[in-house]
Amino acid sequence: MVMMKLRNILTALLMPAVLAACASKPPEPLKFSVSGFSIAIPPKDGWAVLQQTPERIALGKPGDFTGETLTVQLVAVKFQGSTDDALIKEVRDAERRALDGRRFRIHRQDVQPYMSGSLACIMSRLEVEDRGAAGATGPVMSLVMESMTVTCPDPARRSQGVSLSYAHQSYPEDKGKQFAEKGMPILNSLALEPR
Repeated sequence: MVMMKLRNILTALLMPAVLAACASKPPEPLKFSVSGFSIAIPPKDGWAVLQQTPERIALGKPGDFTGETLTVQLVAVKFQGSTDDALIKEVRDAERRALDGRRFRIHRQDVQPYMSGSLACIMSRLEVEDRGAAGATGPVMSLVMESMTVTCPDPARRSQGVSLSYAHQSYPEDKGKQFAEKGMPILNSLALEPR
């Protein structure tokens, strides 16, 4: 009887420590790769795979606010130029060509060199107003889309590489809330896979 009480007391005392040890081990991040580059996404964060091909991974999830949507895209790309200035111009021009000027108005576009770990890349920060967005109940006055994109040439083949984008779409009053804090860990997870 005394042994049983002692065992119950020890179990009660040790159980929180055992549970804390189990709970303190963080789950492994979700890993995706395209063209020799990989990214890590926080697990159990609500991300759904929208598209997955050898050249593209697209993930999405609803945000914290009504009308907010978050997306991550890792895409294989080919480059025309090989200098940083040529890549900056190429990224800037490609982003502008992808936007329909009748629907989207660019508020801000910053494109500059960026180091992603040991990779020499280009970082683009784009903010546009979507004047033709539709919501669940019909047309919406406007939505703001913010994106951060890291575009990196492969050091061994500078004419090829990847573009990793983190984008956030929201109503204007929710713009920028935790955008960089949520996006930068994903962008900074970009790595060249060992060969």
